[in-house]
Amino acid sequence: MRLLNVTLAIGLVIIITLSSIFYNRSSVVTFIANHYLSEHNSALTCLDFDINKNLDVVIKRLCVDSPYAEAALLDSFITWQLNSPPLTKISNTTTNTAADSATNNTSLAAISVINITEVNLRLKADVTVPINTVPIVSPEKSALELRELPALISAALNELSLLTTPVVVNVKHFSYQPFSSQPFTKKKNDVYQGRFTLNPQQLNFSLANHWQEEIFAVDIVNKSQTLTANISGDLAKLRAFFLQHKSAFPVVISSLLSDNTWSVSGKVDSQVNWRNQRLSLITQLSDFNFTGAYGDDAQAMIELASDFTWQTSLIDNLLAVNFADNKQTLKQGLRLSSANLPQLLNVQGVEPQLIQLITDNAINSLTIRPLGTLTFDFAKQIINSDGVALTSGHLSEPITLLLSDVVLNYNAQGLVVVLNPQQASFSLTGPVTVTQLQPYSKKPVTLKLMGDLKQYSDSWQLTLSQDSVVELAQLSLSSGSATARPQINELNTRQPLKNNRQPSIKSLLSYWQGSIVINKNQQQINNKGVIFALAIDNQIKQLTYPEVIKINNITLKAIVKGGIDNLTINTQLIADNVPIATAQVSGDINQPTISISAEQLALTDILALNLKLPIKLALIDGTLDYQLTGQLKKSKNIEDLMTNPLSLALSVQNLSGDVAGTWLQDLNWQQHFTLQNGQLKSITANAKPPSNLSVAKIETITEINHLAATTVIDVSPETITLQLKNIGASLLEGRFDIDLLQWPLTNTQPINVKLTTIDLEKLLELDKNQGIVVTGKVSGDLPVFYDGEHLLIKAGYLYNVGDGLIQVYNNAAVEELKSSAIEVKLAFDALENLHYHQLSSAVSMADDGYMLLTTVIKGRNPDLDNEVNLNLNLSYDLIGLLESFNITERFENTLLQDAKN
Repeated sequence: MRLLNVTLAIGLVIIITLSSIFYNRSSVVTFIANHYLSEHNSALTCLDFDINKNLDVVIKRLCVDSPYAEAALLDSFITWQLNSPPLTKISNTTTNTAADSATNNTSLAAISVINITEVNLRLKADVTVPINTVPIVSPEKSALELRELPALISAALNELSLLTTPVVVNVKHFSYQPFSSQPFTKKKNDVYQGRFTLNPQQLNFSLANHWQEEIFAVDIVNKSQTLTANISGDLAKLRAFFLQHKSAFPVVISSLLSDNTWSVSGKVDSQVNWRNQRLSLITQLSDFNFTGAYGDDAQAMIELASDFTWQTSLIDNLLAVNFADNKQTLKQGLRLSSANLPQLLNVQGVEPQLIQLITDNAINSLTIRPLGTLTFDFAKQIINSDGVALTSGHLSEPITLLLSDVVLNYNAQGLVVVLNPQQASFSLTGPVTVTQLQPYSKKPVTLKLMGDLKQYSDSWQLTLSQDSVVELAQLSLSSGSATARPQINELNTRQPLKNNRQPSIKSLLSYWQGSIVINKNQQQINNKGVIFALAIDNQIKQLTYPEVIKINNITLKAIVKGGIDNLTINTQLIADNVPIATAQVSGDINQPTISISAEQLALTDILALNLKLPIKLALIDGTLDYQLTGQLKKSKNIEDLMTNPLSLALSVQNLSGDVAGTWLQDLNWQQHFTLQNGQLKSITANAKPPSNLSVAKIETITEINHLAATTVIDVSPETITLQLKNIGASLLEGRFDIDLLQWPLTNTQPINVKLTTIDLEKLLELDKNQGIVVTGKVSGDLPVFYDGEHLLIKAGYLYNVGDGLIQVYNNAAVEELKSSAIEVKLAFDALENLHYHQLSSAVSMADDGYMLLTTVIKGRNPDLDNEVNLNLNLSYDLIGLLESFNITERFENTLLQDAKN
């Protein structure tokens, strides 16, 4: 009985004690918690909880305060799960061992679920990271860490996939307010909110701002040995969030976050999958926009914009980024724009020629579009890319540079990764404005260049494919001067022609194929390490020079071989299927030797090229040879080029045809010239050079045969000077000779025409009229002068060589005149058969064009058996006479006039 009373008393005490503890549970828990929190200068400031019949803990409110933050948990629910102790199997009998029972007493009851309706957290001080907790990466280990990056990622993901928790935590809503020194009215806009869920297979976290706009969200699922995650974020809002916690970052990052010269916006979404040691990601960047200043000028802004999607995979040491499956990526790409793009490129050290090209084309934006797959091999330190396309934002059509099959090596030197390109295929297309070509064409140059670029151990090689072409349209080739070639008048030519006409070309297509090798060791020394192996095919359509020439098609092909200091260029020029010229350039490009030539070029083919010549040519035969040679020692500009002396050899063989209404047969001419400073001068070997001009036959009013002469030609931009020396030819079974004929004519040097044994009968045969017959031969000299306006003959003299005959008969006018007077009849009777032994004439011509021949005829008429002495004065219009060449009529009229007198 006493034992029962004691037991009841003890039980009552325990019940009273437990009841006291239960009803004062908040105070007890607060006391115990504060005992531990006091070590961290923190305290449990409020606690209101209850335990239901299932022994679940229901916390209505829990508050914790510290110097750094204050937190409050509202409406929390903690579920306990009771576990049976583990069983041990011994001798087919299942028992609980004492050791196991002792060990697992704490496991009999464990927290399984924590549900929290709301968590409020407010920081009271900046969050900082102690310096000793920031990992320091030594420069010596950076290259090693880069190679180990795949292993580090794999290890981290493996470790993450093994993480699990026996507790389910659900935070339906939380609010978070960072520390801020701003007034309370502004602080409320800095409150963030979100939700959090954690279970053995999934973690879900989202963060939004005061206006319920999502900032960041992550959803991780670890199930069936597969780790998947969906991550999304708003870049602008993330930056604002990080900026409020900048003290938690290193100084470099916090300074960057605080920099107001740049801004970023857009959303990023990424899907991560880790399974069987393989990482795959699908990332989408939408409405991305980055704006920032560059250089020292804060007003110089650059903008990047894009809607971008790519897939990433990591297997062993291979990291692959795939852009090929997203068509939208290929259309848009990454847009780089700046109002001062040339200035940006100049800051980056881009070549001045490229910057000038961008300036000329008003390019203020570039679109970068990755193509295919980008692969990083961390073991071999190689980067492979299927390609990237760069497209200009252009005022007209875009310019596109496409790089494909790109291979790069990289090397981590300290903290810097150095890229070393190895090879790439390229394609450059689009219209390009080139300032240097603006004087010749207002149209842009159309480019279509394709090829490969490869790096070898000691050189670079650029290869152009056969489809590479450069096109220029509507070219106007300025003559550079208002003065064109000299205008030729009838007698003198010192009148330059004022002419604004310019040659023009409808289009020029230049096809390039071959390779250019650049030696690495010599590429900076006057480009002497450059070696060419190129084939160039230029196609010109419709070359027109008004009133000079019009050619429909011109082909200019060139083969370029060798280095800068030993270059060989072989060229062929074909105009409307006529091979006009072959050219060769050899030697040092700074002072090359040139040779331009053609052999057996048919003159009929040349005339078929629609040449507008100053005289009319209708040839049936003839060939042309020419060769221009020399060395261009000065070639900085056009003026320097013109100062180089060149040698020109011309040769015309067997020319036959109509030239300005005169038939020429078998004309042959050879001449050597020097060309320098725009002047063309004949080369004379000695004081009396041999004849270099010969014509077998010239058909004029009378036939001229076997003409030979020596020519000296000088041509300058203002005048043309021609000298014919030692002219000689057969004429009327005699010949004529002229020592010197100079054109333009001068008033200081006469033209001495020497006639030798001219057959008078052949001369009169030119006139078909009958009634007068003259035989015999005459010789003489005719000095021809030029007074600046007119041709004059002074002190000319003709005389007979041997005896001759004059006969006047069957002439109606003479017969009528003979009946008028006995004296006239006797005179004409004497001329009916006059055998003369002297026929001489003093010849002169005044400025009115009338020639005067004071003629003396002496002889004998055997029919009358008497001597005849006749003086005649012949005066006539020489030009008119030459036009009609009616000699007998003129002679007849003169005789009749003298007879009347």
